[in-house]
Amino acid sequence: MSKTVRIIGAVIIVVVLGFAGWRYYQAHRAREAGIIAENITHDGDVWTADMTARVTAPEETVYNAIRDVQNTRSDQVKAVRIVSDSGNTKVVEMDLNGPGGQPITTRLQFDYDPANHRITYHTLDNPIINTEAEYTLDDEGGSTLITLHETTKFSQSLPVPDGVIKDVIRGIFVSQLEGLKRTLHVDTADKTNEDDSGF
Repeated sequence: MSKTVRIIGAVIIVVVLGFAGWRYYQAHRAREAGIIAENITHDGDVWTADMTARVTAPEETVYNAIRDVQNTRSDQVKAVRIVSDSGNTKVVEMDLNGPGGQPITTRLQFDYDPANHRITYHTLDNPIINTEAEYTLDDEGGSTLITLHETTKFSQSLPVPDGVIKDVIRGIFVSQLEGLKRTLHVDTADKTNEDDSGF
């Protein structure tokens, strides 16, 4: 076997192992954040995400923390600025880490429905990405089940693998959960017993 073939083989092995390690890290991070179920699919440039997570805090406390979206800080969400805040509607500008680490600044409108334990949001004036999402919160006594349904449409195809886009979509939700845990000073309900993965 020639030296060039061995070098190329070694590089491929390193890339594959690096990718596998990255995927393991992302899955571990999602479990640590409290995600107990997820399904992210796409049809062309329209991506649909359905995710469920559990946080060990009462529903009203979790709702109020999500309502204060301007306090969110994480690896994925770099900054949030309030543009307007009136009644049950809030408009914010959010700086996100996009695919390949490229920064994305987007404007979002949040609508709050506390009577139905629901928060919806959608992008405003974004020529690249259109996202609509709904959070539903279910009180489980000492914990809260958070269900997210989100659709995201890209105005143009992105020259990245599907796994990268899935990681970004998942990463934003994971970052929100990590921010919630920090804000509320709680852990995930599924991590209270180290012998039980909660899945």
